[in-house]
Amino acid sequence: MTMKLNNKAPEALAAFRAVTASDDATPEQISAAMEEYVTAIAEQAGAQVRAEYEELKNVTDNQVLQARGIPVLTAEETRFYNEVQKTGGFDSNVTWPETIFERVFEDIQRDHPILRLVNFTPTVGLTKTIRSRRKGVAVFGPLHKDVEGQLDAEFGVTEATQLALTAFFLISNDTLALGARWINRYVRLCLSEAVKEVWAQKIIVGTGNNEPIGLTKDLDGAVVGGVYPDKASAGTLTFKDAPTMVTEFAAMMKTFASYKHSIGDDDENPTDETRVVDGKIYLIVNPVNYYDIVARMTIQNANGVFVTNLPFISPDHIIQSVDVPVNKLIGFIENGYDATQSQPEKVYEYNQTFAMKRATLYAIDMLGNGEPVDNYASQVYDIAIPTEGETETP
Repeated sequence: MTMKLNNKAPEALAAFRAVTASDDATPEQISAAMEEYVTAIAEQAGAQVRAEYEELKNVTDNQVLQARGIPVLTAEETRFYNEVQKTGGFDSNVTWPETIFERVFEDIQRDHPILRLVNFTPTVGLTKTIRSRRKGVAVFGPLHKDVEGQLDAEFGVTEATQLALTAFFLISNDTLALGARWINRYVRLCLSEAVKEVWAQKIIVGTGNNEPIGLTKDLDGAVVGGVYPDKASAGTLTFKDAPTMVTEFAAMMKTFASYKHSIGDDDENPTDETRVVDGKIYLIVNPVNYYDIVARMTIQNANGVFVTNLPFISPDHIIQSVDVPVNKLIGFIENGYDATQSQPEKVYEYNQTFAMKRATLYAIDMLGNGEPVDNYASQVYDIAIPTEGETETP
């Protein structure tokens, strides 16, 4: 399902991010950057769909089509897209089938390593997450003993208000003419590309101010203007040599193994807990640091094969993210981030002239939000790898 972006799209995305992050950016600059990015995605998705259509338009075997990433539509989806083709566009008063957006989120989790670590759940406007803390334990005793050994539990509730996530997609008249299955293919490609980038960014550095809270934020810190502060560094990783790495990563594993368990927003008495973390810790780093780290852990064995080993953590648990600051590393425990998503609240035509002719720009307002399950789901470390010559690479 992954879209093979052309050279324009990554550059346009970088430019769009830079403009929107600038306090001095004008509305005109933001609009121009968005136009370039949305148009680049549309051109690539359109070219990919047309190529697939020409290759597969005479294929009737659904298994073959599904194997190539062209799914079978439900009856509701087929009716919806047939109406889109008939009317020549998307009616803002027509409700989209929820399954379309469920598949979009399946796509982005499959295609993006950061999003594979997130627990996405369907939701409505206000979400309540119920967590429990067990008080009792099973008790051995005489048969038919009184119920003193039955389990007891406390329950707490965490509430999360959903935020609007607006995604844009540009669709041409030529694409609409291809039919329901191919319109769906195009829409999913465009929405997946637009949505996954913003989610991947906010899961790392989201401030909490009208956006999700990122893994780099301190949930217990002072919130100013809706913005959560950055986490303090949990320590420094030098990767100096093999014994040092064992010590540094053992300390990290111990940090994650001990935590305070809270069951809700109003829980004033979190309990001290321990947990097994073997195989559950991920490292998220900037690509600049990724290769320095991997190089220090890669050796050539007796058979001439290069192998990579990391103390206590599998090498495939090292994930690259351009949103992690350079010389920082995020340690993250699996199932440590909860996110919600819903079908659109509103779909409407966006009245702008775009570079792609004979096309219409649509905006979709979805609901969503996300935050770490607690302040112990992630830790932020400094990276201070010695320069060449200071120590031997293990």
